[in-house]
Amino acid sequence: MSVARRFLLLQLAVVALVTVAVSLVLFAQERHAVRERARAVTRAVATALADDPYVLEAAGAPDPHSALQPLTDRLLEDTGLDFVTIMAPDGTRWTHPWPSSVGDPYRGDRSHALAGEVWTSTEHGNLGPSVRTIAPVRDQDGTVVALVATGVLLEALSQQALAQLPAVLLVGLLLLAASTTVAALAARYLGRVTHGWGPEELAQVHALHDAVLNEATEGLLLVDGAGTVPVLNARARELLGIRPEAPGPGRRTAPPVGSLGLPTALEAVLRSGAAVQEQWVVAGERTLIVSSLPARGALAGRGMVVILRDHTEISRLSGQLRATSALAGALRAQTHEHANRMHTVVSLLELGHQEEALDFASADRQRTRGLSEDLLARLDDPILAALLVGKTAAAHERGVELEVVLGPDVPRLPVSPADLVTLVGNLVDNAVEAAAANAAHVSPVVEVEITGAPDDADPARDTAVITVADTGMGVPDELAHRVFDLGVSTKPAGPEGRGVGLHLVREVVERWGARIELGNDGGAVFTVTIPVPRETVPERVP
Repeated sequence: MSVARRFLLLQLAVVALVTVAVSLVLFAQERHAVRERARAVTRAVATALADDPYVLEAAGAPDPHSALQPLTDRLLEDTGLDFVTIMAPDGTRWTHPWPSSVGDPYRGDRSHALAGEVWTSTEHGNLGPSVRTIAPVRDQDGTVVALVATGVLLEALSQQALAQLPAVLLVGLLLLAASTTVAALAARYLGRVTHGWGPEELAQVHALHDAVLNEATEGLLLVDGAGTVPVLNARARELLGIRPEAPGPGRRTAPPVGSLGLPTALEAVLRSGAAVQEQWVVAGERTLIVSSLPARGALAGRGMVVILRDHTEISRLSGQLRATSALAGALRAQTHEHANRMHTVVSLLELGHQEEALDFASADRQRTRGLSEDLLARLDDPILAALLVGKTAAAHERGVELEVVLGPDVPRLPVSPADLVTLVGNLVDNAVEAAAANAAHVSPVVEVEITGAPDDADPARDTAVITVADTGMGVPDELAHRVFDLGVSTKPAGPEGRGVGLHLVREVVERWGARIELGNDGGAVFTVTIPVPRETVPERVP
């Protein structure tokens, strides 16, 4: 049975019980009111007769019955009382509605009246149980010379109360109809919002909802039109570094987007309400891919579904792949150049110029070993040294001279090799490509300078500064503020896509807590300043 139907039946049962209870209360109140009116009427009539001089005069006459019976008969007709009895102090009736009872003793309590008190009670007489009032008739000396009793039968009171029963029932029926209408409307609303499901089905749906959301490998958020986040699964909290909610009963309040401490780029996406397809965002040490889609179904037009995917591991593997590719390319370039040199040596030997061949081979060996040994001796990072050697060979193959300048105090960079290859490799590749493109105007040169210096802002650490400059055309001013955005590039679009390398560089820099600056000095100049904790700095190489 659906929640709506259960609610309707429960409401109808409650309404029926309430209606019956209200009707009984109203009927009981009406009976009480009728009895109180009877007590008031009997008391008023009895008191009036007791104070009437005619009754006092008739009580002293030889035949009180003949004088008082017509009076009591008229009172019965005018007041609606069931009996008016006037009697002697000893209880002998002088008047009674039944003539046969005249002269018989009064069957009620006379003690209060004989004591001079007007007394109202419920007693059983000749006519049946009744509400009656008995009052004393006093002479000028205060002596009780007669008693007056007036009463209304309980049967008559019940009939008066029953006469009000239709009105009470009408009120109860109106209450029942109104309550039933309200319950039916509420049940209809519940049926619509719960899709006709029962409590067990709703509990199962909620359990499945929690299981799917909390076990999903992707982060899921729902941002409603008010800018709050009613749905935020465990994976999203983990990716964004948001503390899990404390377990407990009660309805959870949806937090506003601004209270979650999200990265600026991600918060802008959530606030915009626009559809986004795979936008890269850096959150702490993680690289996330964000997709935002309009909610469908019951929430159509009132929220956005945001999907977060962790790209950190993929970026790391991609960096390793790029490092391997760069080294492989460098090896291919070196192999190609080495093959040319070997062909030259072989040709000189075949022509009989042994001394020239020996001098050429020795000079080439000395030049190659000189660069490699210098980099390895002055850099405490063999990965970076190998990368620069390979990039030097690759640049030479494209007609670009790559100059590597090392400062006297270069620290070892406390970063992963994959990230280092991503940063230096992308900057050098872009510089070589820009310098080669402008070779018709300027001799193509790329300069890579790596130096170290104390950090002025924090005496407990040093800094490593990597500068990559080229002789290309530089970065246009209109692109300078967004050249690190995904998809933005100064080069024409190619089949493999553009505007990825510098975006990855910025992500790496932000992950390190470093900073990158762009300038134009006869070409583009990129300067990366990396903080290096003092304890990780090795002994300086002179």
